[in-house]
Amino acid sequence: MSNSTYQSFKLDDFQIQALKAIDSGLSVIVAAPTGTGKTLVADYLIEKCVLEQRRVIYTAPIKALSNQKFKDFKKQFGESTVGIMTGDVVLNPDAPILIMTTEIFRNQVITEDPNLNIVSYVIFDEIHWLNDEDRGTVWEESIILAPQHIRILGLSATIANARQLTDWIKTIRQEDIVLIEEKKRVVPLEYYYYTKETGLTTYDKLMSYYSRKFKDKEVKIPFSPTTHLDLIRTIQSNYLPALYFVFSRKQCADKARELAGVANYLKPAQKVRVEELFLSHFGEEADWSLSTQRLKRLCCKGIAYHHAGLLPSQKVIVEELFQHKLIHVLYCTETFSVGINYPVKSVCFDSLRKFDGKNFRTLANHEFFQMSGRAGRRGIDEKGYSFAIVDLNRLERNPLPRFHINRLEPLTSQFKLTFNTVLNLVSALNPEQINTYFQKSFAIFSYHLSYAAIQNKLAAIGHELDQAASYVCENIETYSCPVKRRPKQKELDRLKKVYKELGPRKQRRVYGREIARKIRTWDKLLNATPVNCPAVRQEICSEHRPSFLNLQQQVKELGKDLAALPDQNIFVNEFEYKKNQLRQMGYLRGDELLPRGLLASHIYIQELLVTELVFSDLFSQYDEDQLNALLSGVDYEARKNDLFVKFSHIDWAPVRDIVNYIESICGEEAVRFDPRAAVITYAWSQGKLFSQVQNLCNLDEGDIISVFRRTIDLLRQMRDAVTDPTLRSRLKVCMSKLDRDEASISEL
Repeated sequence: MSNSTYQSFKLDDFQIQALKAIDSGLSVIVAAPTGTGKTLVADYLIEKCVLEQRRVIYTAPIKALSNQKFKDFKKQFGESTVGIMTGDVVLNPDAPILIMTTEIFRNQVITEDPNLNIVSYVIFDEIHWLNDEDRGTVWEESIILAPQHIRILGLSATIANARQLTDWIKTIRQEDIVLIEEKKRVVPLEYYYYTKETGLTTYDKLMSYYSRKFKDKEVKIPFSPTTHLDLIRTIQSNYLPALYFVFSRKQCADKARELAGVANYLKPAQKVRVEELFLSHFGEEADWSLSTQRLKRLCCKGIAYHHAGLLPSQKVIVEELFQHKLIHVLYCTETFSVGINYPVKSVCFDSLRKFDGKNFRTLANHEFFQMSGRAGRRGIDEKGYSFAIVDLNRLERNPLPRFHINRLEPLTSQFKLTFNTVLNLVSALNPEQINTYFQKSFAIFSYHLSYAAIQNKLAAIGHELDQAASYVCENIETYSCPVKRRPKQKELDRLKKVYKELGPRKQRRVYGREIARKIRTWDKLLNATPVNCPAVRQEICSEHRPSFLNLQQQVKELGKDLAALPDQNIFVNEFEYKKNQLRQMGYLRGDELLPRGLLASHIYIQELLVTELVFSDLFSQYDEDQLNALLSGVDYEARKNDLFVKFSHIDWAPVRDIVNYIESICGEEAVRFDPRAAVITYAWSQGKLFSQVQNLCNLDEGDIISVFRRTIDLLRQMRDAVTDPTLRSRLKVCMSKLDRDEASISEL
């Protein structure tokens, strides 16, 4: 690297700072807008480690990003230099560059894997996933437990509290961490809203139009509906290629087909190139699945879609065509914005609301900017563009969000304590070290910051309150005080006058009785004898009373904030509670791990259920195909409309008994089991064709593969955890029966 270039790229100031910090052997956090070139910092670090013959681990939040990096680094550094571990895929695990999901790294640090002794750096790509409700704990545990000799490179999109995150890591690791924040994008972004009636417009102009057309009219005429085709027609001359975000897999495919019915972006020679790439990936067309044939027809027009329900090989071809500039409009789900480096000229949103698994809600600021950040290709575009379709007919019910980069939501801890973590902590640390471990969590660090901030505010307000109190008397909040009494007395006199004017008949009606009740209540309140304050004193009280009461209210509110803070011993208490549950179940004796506990400490998916299944006699009653069917229910989480053919090859009653037993001690949250996917896993394990398996359910092809790969991941964990050689051998056979054809590693 020269002072200002690397790999022929002219470096920005923030990149130069990051590379200098790495050259100095320091840990670094880089927070910069999506698309500004954070990946280059990771590339430099990896190349440096390879040249110096040091080992580096690259972690990513999703498998798609891990797989992309695996391909990229193999091209750059050679196949033998790069390995990958994502649970279900383990290739070349002793390589100097090892790519893994953050979960795998967490499992290594918590079990103190000796392979970490020769690692010099760990890269946490998308470190802001620490904020993820389901998986954020993995990031926290990884950072807390990472060995001291391993330096950290954290890459993040812009986050509101990057300094707080860095200070936390600095505190718990007792080392210097360099924070490098870049607020400016190299390619500036412009944001527009779109309706068929207004065309591309700004927030203010759209709201002004809406007010004129809708709010001021007595007769409300519906606005014309706006579709994705309207937006694409508007932008296709000047703003392609575009990513079009749709928060529904089915809609991705449907919309791509609709566009292909009216548009074609490829020249004949480009279409031939697409056909050649499909043939090289999938072989003769006669052997293709129906979904691959449909995808090819779209791609031949420069249109495609991408989501988790595609086959891995289909995702690969779409990504490759995109890189070759043969896809001009790509309909995709949100995951395409996570780390995968495919910049475009513009990004489109079909809606600014999404279903988050529980409710429909407006996109958060950080979600909107993460996705919009894909727009603007460095060295190609002067500007990037973000376009969002707005349904004016729904604006009253769902107000139009106005996103602001300066209002990004701060990262918050999502730390949760699992039984696996409890067992590993008991195994590796003494009670004092365990207490220290919990005090190192980002949750407790944030608690101390919040507690200190509230106490400082209370101290400052307390000083002001003391001053304000010197101007008012001790009766200021009672009706003995003439200042407080006067307006109430006036109101009471007015009420009595109104009541008297009603007359006897109206006084007996509902509203008359209500006025009488108020008069009695207020008479009691004003029963106290008023203090005889001089007029001057009353003037001083009147002047200072509002600020005094306001300060008192602030103290009350801060007191509520203080009370709302979680108990700083929350994790220690939960740890002890979970330990007692594990003792009840025979996993611990005191603080000693028993055979059940030892097994569960090496299982990271439904550890209690898996352990109880292993220690039951069920496995001896099942053949390998039934075992695969059973275990696919351990880590299967159904989507809303998943349907399967009924499966009758296994009686689930004994498994339900085990589930009920675990729930009786540890609660319903401790275990889940959903055997609906067993029918497809059983058929695949028996050697059925993929097309035959598809007929047994309505799952997307990629979801079917995901069921098999997740089951393989669990089987691998079990194989490595059990000590019985016969069972270990059986589990290996189970894996081989699932790891074939469309579901094999070679397909990923």
